[in-house]
Amino acid sequence: MANPLLGGESSTQWYSPSTRLSAHHKWRDWTNQLQIPVLETNRSTQQIPTWEAKRARSCALCPLDPVHHEWRDWTNLGDGPAGLIADGLLTNDVADYMCFRAVCRTWRLWSTDPRKHGVLDRRFHPRQWIMLRQKGSPACRRDFMNVSAGYCRYVNLPELRGHDVFGPTTEGLLVLLDRTTWVVRILNPFTRQVLDLPPATTLLSCNDLELTDFRNNLRRDLLQVSGAGLAADSTIAVHFREIRTVAIIKPGDVKWTVVDRGRSILPALSFAGRFYCATTEAVMVVETSTDQPPRLAIVAKLNRPFSRMMMDTVHLVENDGELTLVDRECKGSRNPRKYEVYRVDMHARKIVPVHGLGGRAVFIGIELALSVSPSVFSSVNADTIYLGFDEMLRGYMDYSPINLMDGTSEPRRFKGSRNGVPLYGPQGVDDCLSWSVTGYRDESNDN
Repeated sequence: MANPLLGGESSTQWYSPSTRLSAHHKWRDWTNQLQIPVLETNRSTQQIPTWEAKRARSCALCPLDPVHHEWRDWTNLGDGPAGLIADGLLTNDVADYMCFRAVCRTWRLWSTDPRKHGVLDRRFHPRQWIMLRQKGSPACRRDFMNVSAGYCRYVNLPELRGHDVFGPTTEGLLVLLDRTTWVVRILNPFTRQVLDLPPATTLLSCNDLELTDFRNNLRRDLLQVSGAGLAADSTIAVHFREIRTVAIIKPGDVKWTVVDRGRSILPALSFAGRFYCATTEAVMVVETSTDQPPRLAIVAKLNRPFSRMMMDTVHLVENDGELTLVDRECKGSRNPRKYEVYRVDMHARKIVPVHGLGGRAVFIGIELALSVSPSVFSSVNADTIYLGFDEMLRGYMDYSPINLMDGTSEPRRFKGSRNGVPLYGPQGVDDCLSWSVTGYRDESNDN
């Protein structure tokens, strides 16, 4: 059943993951998001208008209920109050802002239309949202979770048809790869803005083009995105791991600009409007100054060069407003893993050891990482690392979760498999978050 309040700009539904994400979905009370005045009625005839600051207690308090409340034409709030409400919602969450705009034509006229601005306009980026991995969902429907508040919604995105889907990026954007033309597209899943970029095949060498001329699956593998995000206000950076290439582009450019080629890079992400990555020796940033060609510059050297032969990994994550590096040292397949956490000090140009994660929890995959607050997800422990399900993180001694304060860890409990990838039970919120940082390409079909 469609929600009439959310029709018009997007087809969405809210639900809560408080028990299991597969549980029955619950409609979200949009009046709580809009924070518009409602009338509370008591047994007397007196009616007092109040500003509701908390979630509506029952449908009896809904301002649209003519039985319990006198009629109020909410469409005629006026551009002043409506504009203030819209600005407040946009500051907090673009998803709520789009729900506000979907209510009626008048409210859309009194609020800024995101589609009149570029997809790179940061005001409309859904930074607090991640895309969940769920089996059996319709081809063009994706479930998203707000990691700052803990609630979910699904969004119907017909723009995904015929594309491989990567992401979301740190800004909450999706990177699409057209399976026919190899054109790269940037999609904002909540405003539905799309930015078309040149084909990624222009980054392939002549040998790669000849090798993949009649083998589309191989070409898809070579063009797999391992990281993407803003490198500047109007510049997008993309890391193609298989061809070891970092490239940037601006809206309107006819071709990609190669920043670095041939270097082993993992991971790569956008932080504070700049694009960072980690090599085997240093944390680096994409420099896009006007007086020099774009290049990778060293931000801070690692305390030790990590060894790919020993299956060591490093992970970059935005943790409570700071760029944080997690060093995972293997020391052999049968030895316990060692984890060290560092804060990347931009000014001192070094990484600084820290104890714990500032009371937060971090989920790490080979290419993605996520920081969440235990106050939002009660089943998640503070100062704890949770591993994704990437193949390199499923070794015999890859226990998860790992408590950084006392050094304890727990063996994973195997429970079946999904597409050949082990499942670990129980399947709670923490497992769903671990899946959200696993891999990067959504290979769902269009049927």
